[in-house]
Amino acid sequence: MAPRTLAGLSTVLASAGNVSEALNALSQDIAEHDRNGSVALFIFDARRDLLVERLMPAHEGMRTAQLEIALDHLPSAIRRTTSAGRQFADLGAESGDYQKLLGVGASPEAGVLLLRGLLVDGELSGVLALSEPKVRFGHRLSEKIAPAVDLFALAYARLAEHRAREEAVRTLEELTRSLNEEHSRAVQQLQRKLSEAQAALNGKGTGDSIRVTQLKRAIEVAAVEARATAQRLSAVEEQVRVAVTKLEKAHIQLHAQGEALQMQSNLIYRVEQTLREATTGQDSRKVLEEVLQIVASKEQASSL
Repeated sequence: MAPRTLAGLSTVLASAGNVSEALNALSQDIAEHDRNGSVALFIFDARRDLLVERLMPAHEGMRTAQLEIALDHLPSAIRRTTSAGRQFADLGAESGDYQKLLGVGASPEAGVLLLRGLLVDGELSGVLALSEPKVRFGHRLSEKIAPAVDLFALAYARLAEHRAREEAVRTLEELTRSLNEEHSRAVQQLQRKLSEAQAALNGKGTGDSIRVTQLKRAIEVAAVEARATAQRLSAVEEQVRVAVTKLEKAHIQLHAQGEALQMQSNLIYRVEQTLREATTGQDSRKVLEEVLQIVASKEQASSL
């Protein structure tokens, strides 16, 4: 079966509801190119500077494992390339040792290990590990699937932005509920004390008037504190609103990048289709003219 086109993969990744679904789609695309190739995703915790979770597609489903692996275990050059997140870092002859460390297999079929960082807002958020078979002739698997990995990186960033928005909303809701409950408890307690003091005053004459005055002052202080709490809550809501706005702008930028990459994918597919038709004996000069027309039409569309 021919490998899935980039346009088809882009559609699948765009509809993925979580990282596992996107990773499964990428794994299937890799298997269509080379059944000996495999991929794993490592979630990176920037606060702890650790790889904390591993996701590996398998026939029985997604296999996950909790980890605590520091990036300092990687060679400095590999670590710099991975943190940049623009291309694969090749571990070469050391692949076997690092496949054992990361738990992605060290069998002869595992071949060479390559790592690529996945960035969200310019910060490292995950690491994609590709095990490709060794080849003596022709293109390497990592070169064949490079556009597919770029599409996965965009999908991963989109899903991370979605998770961040959900977490921000959930945190705001929990904070609002906690502040409201605290305020309600304080007001109820002060009202109860005031009622008790007023009842005592009515039964004992003016002997408890000082106590009533103190309680009234305490209520006034509580009201001031309640207003301050409300102001803090308003400030938090404003910060969350600003953060959500920034996330929405970032999502729009990611969507624009995805559309641009999809246009490039369609162009590559049309050129590949034209070259594939050339193998049927069509005049090479005519084929070249068709390829130039395709590229020229793409440049005109980009300028518009």
